[in-house]
Amino acid sequence: MKCYSRRSAAVAVALMLAWGALGAGRANASSPQDKGVAAEGAVSSATAAARERKGMEQLGVDRPLICLWQHEQGVEIAPLVKELGFNVVWTDDEPYHGQTWEETHMYRALQAPGVRYVIPKIERIQWGQTHEGSVKHARWIGELSLKHKEIIGLYLNDFYDEIEDGYRTMDQWREIIATAKAANPDLAIWVPHYPHRGNEKRAFDIEYQGVIFNIWDPENIREADRYLSEAEGKHGGKIMVAGLYLDSGAHGGHWLTEQEFKGLLGLYVKHINAGKLDGVRIFCACQLVQRPEYVGWAKEVMAGLKPAPGQPPSSEARGPSGGSLR
Repeated sequence: MKCYSRRSAAVAVALMLAWGALGAGRANASSPQDKGVAAEGAVSSATAAARERKGMEQLGVDRPLICLWQHEQGVEIAPLVKELGFNVVWTDDEPYHGQTWEETHMYRALQAPGVRYVIPKIERIQWGQTHEGSVKHARWIGELSLKHKEIIGLYLNDFYDEIEDGYRTMDQWREIIATAKAANPDLAIWVPHYPHRGNEKRAFDIEYQGVIFNIWDPENIREADRYLSEAEGKHGGKIMVAGLYLDSGAHGGHWLTEQEFKGLLGLYVKHINAGKLDGVRIFCACQLVQRPEYVGWAKEVMAGLKPAPGQPPSSEARGPSGGSLR
């Protein structure tokens, strides 16, 4: 089963080549944009903590957020939700073209028992979206979120990557954010944080409320604790979820070993229990179906999740058993 039904093989190859070229370019050259990174990195963790707060309480949801990325809509997620207790699905909705709520991926994901929330996204221009389409989509999601409180955010897919790779400008991203916020000022904007792209040095000088921290390059796993702590300091006061890619990295990718997977997920569980993280996200549904051993490993590690303050230490608390959040 393919995980990228809407991405051709040619696109996949192009992406891998692009990552490889990016790495080579960074090793051998310094662009004007790279020279500006150091200045952006001057934003301290204290400054980040003083930014506008849009925490879990204001968002109106409970922690932890146990998230599943699903970009292959044909995958049946109900068994995964039941087994691992996913309560959030990051969806892959088509660009807005007049479809009804009941025709969306968001709606279908919410039909899986246990799924309480969804986070749709603004897709990459590199993968076929347009800026005009992105603005239209952002307005639509903002309006939908007023009626459907299960929508707890709008994800700006590969935020800084789109800028660095020449597909968007920061002003275009700001227009998308402003459009979504004009429709619903309370809609949380989510952005990614990638250590392998040096995002800890970026300013993130936009209005955002949520962060998905991702270890994409397996080479970063050995220092995952440091990278995660840096991200937590940088994005103080924001909602933060940490992500796992089962198969990632340049040059054809790398499936995480049992030790790597359990170690990384265990680190995230530790930070959730310490109140430093608000949840975890696994990428992705189709790969969990392809490689069911990861389901068993995830269930084993996530059994260590402690109930959030105020939640009963029972099956009613959200956890691998698939119970209720409240």
